[in-house]
Amino acid sequence: MRRFQKFHFRGQNPNEEILLVVRRHWFDILKQFLMVFLMALLLIFSFYAFPYFLGDFSETKLQSLIFFLESGFAVLIWLYAFLIWIDYYFDVWIITDKRIINVEQKGLFMRHISELELPKVQDVTTEIDGIIPSLLNYGDVYIQTAGTVTRFIFWHVPDPYKIKGIIMKLQEKAQRRETRKLGKAIHTAEQKAAHLPDE
Repeated sequence: MRRFQKFHFRGQNPNEEILLVVRRHWFDILKQFLMVFLMALLLIFSFYAFPYFLGDFSETKLQSLIFFLESGFAVLIWLYAFLIWIDYYFDVWIITDKRIINVEQKGLFMRHISELELPKVQDVTTEIDGIIPSLLNYGDVYIQTAGTVTRFIFWHVPDPYKIKGIIMKLQEKAQRRETRKLGKAIHTAEQKAAHLPDE
């Protein structure tokens, strides 16, 4: 997939190819930004409402206090919007030809990274729940594993059926590779055993 040649991540093996980079669906961030829009509307309303309700707005101390409160509220809105964007942008799933990497951003200074090797994938299921996710074609992808982490979850991703299909095909290829390696190892061990002198 030539599209992802410019992408690299820490810990990427030299011969490992990135096949897909997935972020949450745009509607997921839109839902979170609705609160930001409402808070911004409240701020704009306050610019017009305070002079109207407080009557004579000429007192300098009152003007300064209200301006300070509105400015502080504007900074809080901006910070909240920034945190939403950081969480959306840095939460990413990377699917390579050898493994799946989940990068989960938690706040500004904490990031949790987990990975799953494709041969450990046992089952992949998708779930699209609701009218809007059905119309916009986004949902969750659940990966059942054989490792210590029993479920690997892609939250609110676009086109979950396509992602499921890609993972299943990659898992089948990885399983065939593992089977071939095991077969070669057994064959080599049998050959060595055949050349050992009998006691």
